[in-house]
Amino acid sequence: MQYGQAQSAISEVINELCLYLDNRWAHLLDFDVDGVLAPARMEEYATAIFDAGAPLNTVWGFIDCTIRPTCRPHHLQRTVYNGYEKVYALKYQAIMLPNGLIGHLYGPIEGRHNDNALLAAPTPASRYFQIFGDPAYGLSPLMISPFSGPGEHTREEAACNEAMAAVRIEVEHGFGIVVTKWPFLNGWWKQRVFSSPVGRYYCVGVLLTNALNCLSPNQTSQYFACEPPSVEHD
Repeated sequence: MQYGQAQSAISEVINELCLYLDNRWAHLLDFDVDGVLAPARMEEYATAIFDAGAPLNTVWGFIDCTIRPTCRPHHLQRTVYNGYEKVYALKYQAIMLPNGLIGHLYGPIEGRHNDNALLAAPTPASRYFQIFGDPAYGLSPLMISPFSGPGEHTREEAACNEAMAAVRIEVEHGFGIVVTKWPFLNGWWKQRVFSSPVGRYYCVGVLLTNALNCLSPNQTSQYFACEPPSVEHD
């Protein structure tokens, strides 16, 4: 009623806009080693995270995955069913930077896959700096995670876990910011796989959230005292 158009017509316009934005700007969420993920930028991020209280000075970002629920599809239901959350869903993996940007987004993949399938996604070339993730991600030259396993941790290990958790929780707000800015992404009953470009909705939401952060730094950027680039920065 507000726009004098049928719901189907408005839906077509929104879908076309999402496809255009994703096709035109998806490269900004790829691993841009000449832009926000250049080696010099990684050094800035690692310094900001260390200055915020992390015990390590090599961590430049935080990796995690998010599950975005969808409607139950009419066919191939097992493909998108996530047994852990017991919902039909798509999954994304993101690297959150201390300047409040989601610097890399991989996905969507079908909800039936576990986090290890996301971890098999393309990763950056070997560098001195590292990404920090939860224990499911394990350890590698590129990635570290909290001390885990059976038995009690030493005092030093427990202190390290506690300090990293304190800085990591601030970054986890990044996923929440996306769906807070774009509530439609939480409307799982409208996310119809095979009928709409559902997988692109979240990608576009991340792109627009990053743009808003460049215009007005969010709480993550403020917490780490790490300014995002200008919105004109390529």
